[in-house]
Amino acid sequence: MKIFGHTVSPMYPWAIALLSALAALSSYTLREVPIALIIGTALAACVEIALRAFYLRQTFKIPFSGIITGIIIGSVAPINAPPAAVVLAVLIGVLSKFLLQYRSVNILNPASIGLLVSLPLFGLGDEWWAAGNYNMYGMAISLTPILIVLAYSARRLTAAASFIIVMFVFEIAFGALSQGFSAAALASMLFGINYFFAFVMLTEPKTSPHPRRAQALYGAAVALMFVILAFSRLPYPLLIALLAGNVLYFAYKKYLRGRTLSPYIPKPLNIILFNSSH
Repeated sequence: MKIFGHTVSPMYPWAIALLSALAALSSYTLREVPIALIIGTALAACVEIALRAFYLRQTFKIPFSGIITGIIIGSVAPINAPPAAVVLAVLIGVLSKFLLQYRSVNILNPASIGLLVSLPLFGLGDEWWAAGNYNMYGMAISLTPILIVLAYSARRLTAAASFIIVMFVFEIAFGALSQGFSAAALASMLFGINYFFAFVMLTEPKTSPHPRRAQALYGAAVALMFVILAFSRLPYPLLIALLAGNVLYFAYKKYLRGRTLSPYIPKPLNIILFNSSH
């Protein structure tokens, strides 16, 4: 699609609309104005415009990517986070998109690296307040699965599905010991999965693989790393797991792609996983 003469992926308008809708609904439910999100979104847009103009010497474009980064940071950080914490997260996140690249592609998820640096410095947790459940007809229902539209439009639905399946399996394995296998318990486990992370951050196109089998491996690996980090009681397990996945994928692209992993494998594992779209 074209906006003001520039070709834009439909994913960007969809992302802004859906993320904004979730944030608006959550802030209404919490009865708080999301000042941190507003500041983060405005600043991220301005910083991206400035970098494109003065660093890359490009003509003006609507900073869709920066806006999305700002919304994500504002949605994951506490809704009432200090402005300084949001400013630092946004600056690190947006700058990383321009400075930490490999073949003009991001290495690290911008929102995640910004949050992981800023939140500990200010003693804040990752609250994911825009990914909460909402009471509808007496039932707590998560609306974040509507973000499946973003994963689908980014062609990363396999990665998200792999993450969700692995998480659900672990939820059943460990949760059933205390809750049993009732329908209510299984529904609680399913709604308890962080779909905001699965459909938005995990599936960021520039830091995740495209081939389907690679996506399946990537999503499962991030889920497994999250489980290990969570059971180790480390803070920010989702953010750390995602960045670890980013680093592993970058290392593969830079050092392993196209190489034979073993002389005994007729079709090298890296070709099977990463150079096939099926």
